[in-house]
Amino acid sequence: MSLKIREFSATPEDIAAVVEIDNLCDPEHQYTAEQFRYDLENFDTKKYVLRYYLAEKDERVVGYACYHHMPHRFEPKRFWVWVGVHPAFQGQGIGSALYERILSDLRKLSARWLHTSARETWTKSREFLEKRGFQEVMRSWESWLDVRSFDFSRFQRYLEEAKAVGVTFATLAEESEKEAKWPEKIYDLHTAIMADVPSSSPYTPPPLDHFRRTLIENPDLLPDGFFIAKVGEEYVGESFVFRVPAEPGHLTQGLTGVRREHRGKGIAMALKLHVIRYAQEKGYTLIKTWNATNNIPMLAINEKLGFVRQPAWIEYQKTLG
Repeated sequence: MSLKIREFSATPEDIAAVVEIDNLCDPEHQYTAEQFRYDLENFDTKKYVLRYYLAEKDERVVGYACYHHMPHRFEPKRFWVWVGVHPAFQGQGIGSALYERILSDLRKLSARWLHTSARETWTKSREFLEKRGFQEVMRSWESWLDVRSFDFSRFQRYLEEAKAVGVTFATLAEESEKEAKWPEKIYDLHTAIMADVPSSSPYTPPPLDHFRRTLIENPDLLPDGFFIAKVGEEYVGESFVFRVPAEPGHLTQGLTGVRREHRGKGIAMALKLHVIRYAQEKGYTLIKTWNATNNIPMLAINEKLGFVRQPAWIEYQKTLG
């Protein structure tokens, strides 16, 4: 069978093929064609580069590769890359062919830094990357919390302590009804917190419009599960979750963080507790979260709450000459 590499087209068939490959390669993190299409259509291709290729054998899609700028870590010569091959067709040189195809493009774009990731248990993926000059730059723990067995009585004091220092809590759904400038205030809060999140390359705030489309208007974001900590009318902290359409009962944790000048008051813990209570009340069973291994304060909070660590994700970087 001859291998053909062609450009991706945003047809239902091509989208379904990419989603199927991803879900087979990483069965613990399922997603849907609807999610893929939303992300694709709302990526700002006027400012950022995004491109996919598909590999076919006998007109069957057996692998894909992509590269794109990272809006939250934007540098014109820095790209995220990804290669996925259907498990039944791995070990046949398909991944190598796809990688060489995107590498050719990236060299023409004068790319300098390539980033990607692999779970620490994905031995073949790690060997593939390291053989091609990718080096580990950081790790993140994935952690899971079974909310069904969570005991709030052990943590009630954190909510009371936050209240005692003048902190109140509201949801995004509530704030969007009464606060005219809520989009700008959320954007300002989120970007201020993100600047302090551990990263292998500098944080760059995406434009407000891109932020709204990709986060606030994301159909899987739960506005009543998006909690905002306030001091007076100032937004000082946030914690939010997304539903997982392909995994009913599961939530993925978005950013949890507090403005630098308001840290050390237990606000992050209180925010996490609001999210967990929301999950319980709505009948969700599992929350998945990710934290850099050097984000000691947030890891300590998750450990105290009972999150159980899963195999780590390793971020790799390759510098092109």
